[in-house]
Amino acid sequence: MTLSARVKGSISMPNYYRSFGLERDPFIDTADPYFYCELGTLRKARERIASAIGASRGLTVVLGEPGTGKTSLSGAIEQTLLADDKVVLGKILDPTFASETEFLIAVGRVFGLALPPRSSAALKNALKNFFFETAVLEHRTLVLIVDEAQNLSDANLEALRMLLNYHVPQRKLLNILLFGQSELETRIGDRGNLGDRVDGWIRLGRLDEAMAGAVLDFRLERAGLPPGTQVFSPDARALLIDAAAGVPRRLTMLAHLAMEEAADRASTLVNVDHVRAALTARGIDERRVVRIGIAAKRDGDGAPRFDFFRRLFARR
Repeated sequence: MTLSARVKGSISMPNYYRSFGLERDPFIDTADPYFYCELGTLRKARERIASAIGASRGLTVVLGEPGTGKTSLSGAIEQTLLADDKVVLGKILDPTFASETEFLIAVGRVFGLALPPRSSAALKNALKNFFFETAVLEHRTLVLIVDEAQNLSDANLEALRMLLNYHVPQRKLLNILLFGQSELETRIGDRGNLGDRVDGWIRLGRLDEAMAGAVLDFRLERAGLPPGTQVFSPDARALLIDAAAGVPRRLTMLAHLAMEEAADRASTLVNVDHVRAALTARGIDERRVVRIGIAAKRDGDGAPRFDFFRRLFARR
């Protein structure tokens, strides 16, 4: 059975990764914190967010194209915050609410409040009282994370602005983290009084060649790849990285499909043909693939050198 047939039929090869001596699937399509690879840009982003929350500065906006790591970064931040007893965390996964009232009730719900349907003014007052009791009287830090924030309506963006008005002289009562696609920046910018309240803009870009290679190595090692073992041939690796075009989600998806194809052909090394099969299955024309960086340095036998990244992201 070809890879294309398996994908179309939604049939996956069970435990394909064991063919490569791995203990876990290294390229599963979820934001598993175990495989969170914190490169320099993500580390800086997380540090900036942690600093903003620690000082209770209010609103931070994280922007990125689909697949550039917003969900993974959000998950890493959540893990850190949930481990802190002084933090009260709420998260809205889908902010598409029909009205401001529904949105405010949802904000209360993620913080454990059962607010009855009332006027928006009454709901805001109830939230303000809760924020004050939690942040000022209990000395805890409130954090609201909103995913897919580009889907917030204008009315609910305005509701967030109003919630940011609640503060004491030293700090905001509520910290808000908005994760969204690039159009969110324009929508916030068009609302000057909301844009002025943004403490920090964080923009997640695409991976360069070295970073993409580091992600592959990190995930394979976390999955149990023995030291010195190669899964991808140098040419397959280069094509895979180029075809991903710097998008982490596309990189892991193509790596997963290429390894499945290799396992299906009883090969313990992923070669160019396996990557090409993955590209075909996903409708990617190899002729349109563009090099994204300088070719990897190679050692005497032509194999790429990634020892630096193995040391940087040693298995934990």
